[in-house]
Amino acid sequence: LRIKETNDALTVEAETPEFSAKELEVSLEPWRLTISGKKEAKEEQQKGETIYQEQRTNELLRVIDLPAEIDSAKATATLKNRLLEINLPKVAKAA
Repeated sequence: LRIKETNDALTVEAETPEFSAKELEVSLEPWRLTISGKKEAKEEQQKGETIYQEQRTNELLRVIDLPAEIDSAKATATLKNRLLEINLPKVAKAA
């Protein structure tokens, strides 16, 4: 997990191996980012007349306290090559 900060925004990069965009959920609060994911897999093998079934669940949960207040309405997220990149514009300060 990496957080990059500029004057105007934060960028969070998180590796999400084994998770597709449909299996991930990103939620935002002004000072907090939550990344969660759940993936279920079923495997079935047959040896002779016996059938073996296995069900696995992979879960991901990251809660990140952010170093600045962000504008969640302007946030964007992209997933490419299992790297989730979230761009979080900071709340504009009143002059």
